[in-house]
Amino acid sequence: MKKRTAGRALFIIALVIAVLCIAVGINGVWRSFERFDNSILTEKDTQLYSLMRSGDINLENSINAIQREAEIFLKRERLKSEIANWRESGNSERLKDYISNNTLISNPIYADLVMNHKDKTVCTASGTDSYTQVTGSDANDMSLWKDEDNNYYLAWHHEASGNITYDVIIDLMRLYSLAIGNSNEREIMLLDTDSLIAITSGPDGPVIMETDAEAGDRVSSFRDFMMSCQKEGIADGISLDTTTDEGDTYTARMVALPSENTVNGEFAMGILANYEDAVAPSRKAAEEILLYGGLGVVGVTGLLLLLLFMRRENAASSAELRVLKKKNEAMEEINQKMQALAHHQRLETIGTMTASIAHDFNNLLTPIMGYSIMTMEMLPADATDLQENLMEIYDASVKAKDIVTRLAELTKKGKEENFSEIEVDEVIQSALKVTLPAKPKEVDIKVNFNAEGEKIKADRTQISQLVMNIVLNAYDAMREEGGTLLVSTRISGEEVVLRFKDDGCGMDTETMSRIFDPFYTTKESGKGTGLGLAIVAQIIETHGGKIYVDSEPGVGTEFRIYIPLAGAEMESLAWGPGGEGKFDTKRYSVNLIRKELARIQAEKEEEDAIQN
Repeated sequence: MKKRTAGRALFIIALVIAVLCIAVGINGVWRSFERFDNSILTEKDTQLYSLMRSGDINLENSINAIQREAEIFLKRERLKSEIANWRESGNSERLKDYISNNTLISNPIYADLVMNHKDKTVCTASGTDSYTQVTGSDANDMSLWKDEDNNYYLAWHHEASGNITYDVIIDLMRLYSLAIGNSNEREIMLLDTDSLIAITSGPDGPVIMETDAEAGDRVSSFRDFMMSCQKEGIADGISLDTTTDEGDTYTARMVALPSENTVNGEFAMGILANYEDAVAPSRKAAEEILLYGGLGVVGVTGLLLLLLFMRRENAASSAELRVLKKKNEAMEEINQKMQALAHHQRLETIGTMTASIAHDFNNLLTPIMGYSIMTMEMLPADATDLQENLMEIYDASVKAKDIVTRLAELTKKGKEENFSEIEVDEVIQSALKVTLPAKPKEVDIKVNFNAEGEKIKADRTQISQLVMNIVLNAYDAMREEGGTLLVSTRISGEEVVLRFKDDGCGMDTETMSRIFDPFYTTKESGKGTGLGLAIVAQIIETHGGKIYVDSEPGVGTEFRIYIPLAGAEMESLAWGPGGEGKFDTKRYSVNLIRKELARIQAEKEEEDAIQN
């Protein structure tokens, strides 16, 4: 009982410590990201002030440029001459014409030039005399004007001799477009020194509005913030939630410079930008760290609790796992035995089927063979062509009977009393002739026999069947696209090497791993039994040989068969009744041809000889 109480107390203490650690960690992460947000805010404000300074300098340069051009024009002797003529004659037409064609016209922010005498307008370059001065001139001789259509302008006042003054009228919208421009990423606002008008960018260009006019939430908030900074004479920044023109809510950052802090001296400047673009990634990262970090801590805590309080369950699970492992091993052993049994049952089925089939076929072949002999005996001596034709029928019937017999003996152990010494090249050539009627027109056959006179101890019919099965499969593989079948022989040590290489459709690895299984076929129903290569495998095993297969889809297939020469020692059988019931991996291999590097040179010489 005391142990349980102590364990519970330890658990509670550990839980409290874990919760405290989580709380401290979350608080620390949150503070860290607050500092990170502040650093981003400082950097963002620095960028915004830098952009405003750039626009401020552009404003100053544009105003100074038109002032310099105006001073040059107003000092011209021609202007003085026209003024003198006006004073003497009282006719101002020539003076108006000259002022209307002044050199300021080429300046993009120029709007008009007004000439005054004793505070009365003498003439204007545009002919308009409806201007009203809204504010008095400041220290830079600048004032705010407007026309009868309530369009606002900036005017530069110049005093000349003889009670004559000039006012150069500047187009504020052009000035804004030239010095500030439009940007989709930020919005810059200008506020005159008396806070009467504000100039900002709109969807169709600059917009001039009176400060007491109605505007949208974003523009009015921006304008009010700038008027506050202008009134207090301070540079400041603020973040607030606002909406876009489409009505989407976002957090905006506004910073402002009063006119007394600007270079141009005529306008206070403010800039508004989307603050979320800069802060959102860090906030999202903070939320993810808090979430996933908390999940990680909870997971570790849960794992520790499981390790402390689930020892007995783990021990029981380990014991159960050992039992299941033993059961699995037993099931695997049973499965292997079932597979072996199924293989033997398939072979037994083949034996049962072929016994009946062989009997029926022999009944059909016997009269064919008999009547062939009888007909040949009845022919006259000079009917050689008919005799040869009947002899071909008889020979084909004999071969068919041998094939049926071979099929019946597929599951039987080979009988060495049927073996004789035969010439390899001669047997292959004969078998190839038998397959010629089945050869597609698009397929070519190339041969290179290098085992002339060499003999093997074998069943001639079986070797012929082996060749025919492989060659017919090659024909089928090249039937659609055509190609070339290479058949060659050569001697390697005490073995003869039979090589069959085609450039047909090829096989993938899964197909190659099953091609020697009885009844396995990739052909359409009715076009193949799946026994051809199984019979080839049994024939090679019977003769103590080996077969290698190499194939690649779209490239072709190559069979290479090794059969001991007559007199050479044959290896013991490893497949069929009396054997192990499976293929010997030393004899039946997939893709091992590529590993026979020592024979590559001999193959090259063999192919070169064929081409030549």
